[in-house]
Amino acid sequence: MERTQIENTKEKIALLIEDRRLKEAFDEIKTFMKTQSNWSFSEKMAEMETNYNYLIHYFLEGARDPEYNRIYNQLVRDTYALTDSIAESLLTQQSSAIFFEKLRLSAIRPPVSAEEYRDTIGKQMDAFAVIELLDNNNEKDARIQQACQSHEHTVSDFFYSTFSSPRANAEQTAAYRRFIEDGLVPVNDKCMLVSALTMNILQRFDARKIELLLELCENPHPEIALRAIIGIIPISQKHEKQWRLCPELGNRLKLLSDNPVFNRRLLSAVIQFIQARETEKITKKLTEEIIPQMMKLSPMIGKKINLDEWMGESGFDEKNPEWQKIFDDAGLTDKLQEFSEMQLKGADVFHSTFSNLKSYPFFHEMSNWFLPFDNGHSQVQQLFTDKMEGRTLLKSLISSPVICNSDKYSFCFSIMIMPENYRKMMISQLDAESEALNQMQEEGLALNPHQKEEVIVKQYIQDLYRFFKLFPRRDEFTDIFALPLNYHRLEAFRPITSDARYMAQIALYYFEKNNFAEALEAYECLSITGETQSETWQKIGYCKQMLGDIEGALEAYLHADLIEENNTWIIRRTAQCYRLLKAPEKALACYRRLEHLNPADLNVQLNIGHCYLELKQYGEALNNYFKVELTDGQNARAWRSIAWCAFLSRKFDVAQKYYGQIIDNKPNVHDFLNAGHVALCLGNPKQAVERYRRSIELAGDFETFRSMMKEDEDELQEAGVDTALLPIVLDVLRP
Repeated sequence: MERTQIENTKEKIALLIEDRRLKEAFDEIKTFMKTQSNWSFSEKMAEMETNYNYLIHYFLEGARDPEYNRIYNQLVRDTYALTDSIAESLLTQQSSAIFFEKLRLSAIRPPVSAEEYRDTIGKQMDAFAVIELLDNNNEKDARIQQACQSHEHTVSDFFYSTFSSPRANAEQTAAYRRFIEDGLVPVNDKCMLVSALTMNILQRFDARKIELLLELCENPHPEIALRAIIGIIPISQKHEKQWRLCPELGNRLKLLSDNPVFNRRLLSAVIQFIQARETEKITKKLTEEIIPQMMKLSPMIGKKINLDEWMGESGFDEKNPEWQKIFDDAGLTDKLQEFSEMQLKGADVFHSTFSNLKSYPFFHEMSNWFLPFDNGHSQVQQLFTDKMEGRTLLKSLISSPVICNSDKYSFCFSIMIMPENYRKMMISQLDAESEALNQMQEEGLALNPHQKEEVIVKQYIQDLYRFFKLFPRRDEFTDIFALPLNYHRLEAFRPITSDARYMAQIALYYFEKNNFAEALEAYECLSITGETQSETWQKIGYCKQMLGDIEGALEAYLHADLIEENNTWIIRRTAQCYRLLKAPEKALACYRRLEHLNPADLNVQLNIGHCYLELKQYGEALNNYFKVELTDGQNARAWRSIAWCAFLSRKFDVAQKYYGQIIDNKPNVHDFLNAGHVALCLGNPKQAVERYRRSIELAGDFETFRSMMKEDEDELQEAGVDTALLPIVLDVLRP
């Protein structure tokens, strides 16, 4: 069978299992097995069929077995597992994916157990301790380099061994546990084991290994615990259906949910996963908006700014305001401010910068994408010797919370390949900034005691993001960052999300990132399970409005209004919904409430006028518009409203006066169009054509203008224009 056919068959069987159509699933599995001879698969299939037949027999006999659900769920679990094993066996023979490459390799080489890797690493740590006792000389440096390379090879080999390992038994998980508990094994090596287990489980569901990860979520080392927590999230998404069949996993997670530290860490990880979905948008904004604009500005800055002044005695505190004006005029100020705010909120703003620095041979190895940064790594340690200039700066950058582990390696490789004079110049220019970086980190830690943990979470998720988006063989893996944003309804996390506090935080982050469909689901869960609050219903209404469900939004706003009376935001949104639903009378009542609460609000007066306009009560509408103009004589919105209302009420002289004012003050395409209508009604076709021509210029093409004319045809007819003349007008205007 071809790879695609194998995967399609596996998916077909999985759908049958999900629908609990086990007999059909068994038939498909037996056909699937015919493509190879494997007695263990046939034996397992026969056992499952026998068990299922017994289950059916007892059911037909009317026997009530209290273990029925457990036995049935175990049968479903076994069916999933057998399907995975058959597909895996076939793909191992055919697939060129790295997972199956490693499986084939492990089949032809002597197996190395986790215990043997642990023993080897322990001996390597002893060797490092002995080398450190030697006098500093070239021989010591060479021995350190050799020992590092040997250790790195062992860790990489162990990573691949774990990544391609079969489903674990009790002995295997015990060996992994001893590896984690061994005091001689470095924490970084233990982190690599956690990542390898995560990648293995993502490839193939393994309840025992998931239990081990859940156990590691409470490890005393935050680096290990946080990697385990982060790994559990996409695993529970990818294997949601199989997870439900394993009560032992649900029970373990329920116990964990009693630990507030675990809950806080899990929530932090979920938020960073949601944040990661913004990375592509940020990258696009940088590459398509900010950087091109900066490039365009380069000649202008060179002409208008004396660059020597930037480093003069006055320093950075007294910049010429004209410099800022250059950025303002180019529209860059707001974009740069937005970029700065995104960075402060934890956005991954460096992905676009470092994505082009992943072509080094180091990144051809899958295992290296998961390495915690270590300045003692054999490929970068030369940068951190006592002889190397700028060590302080480099160490500050490496400890920086804004750069993930993968990017730190990229940064070091980039410096190492620079010509020596450029490297020295760059390091000397940046060295002074190291103290400021350290101070910023200390201040951040003082404000947020959990900052170190949040940095670990953010950096590891960014490392994962780079692997799944940039690794040369990324297409061989399911992209965990393309999985649904369904954290709020994952069965696995129900013990945590059932707490309204945590659900509210997830909902808020969905909302802040404009994931309105997911935010709506989360807030609707809160409205049922949590304490009913006006804010919850406000956000339900807003999400529905943004998703185009105006009636649903109105219902939610009315619910919020019952809880919190006289909230102007709610009343305003309710009025908007009524207007969108063509119910101007009800909208008018809302705006009258707003008028009572805030009589000086000119926007309210304008909207009251709009409601009267929609009700065709032109006199009342004009009264409100004139009231706004009387208070603010330069309000262009009031002018437009007066002009259009006057046109509709056939007060063409008033309309002409106000359109004249508008045309003298930044008119738009519709202003010239409407001014042309007025001229036509006043019997001045020459002026009408002139105004229409200006409208065509702003519209960009004749067809757009013609569509706008078509939309206004009814209003022109009501105003007394002979619409039979319009084709002539259009022919005159046609280019």
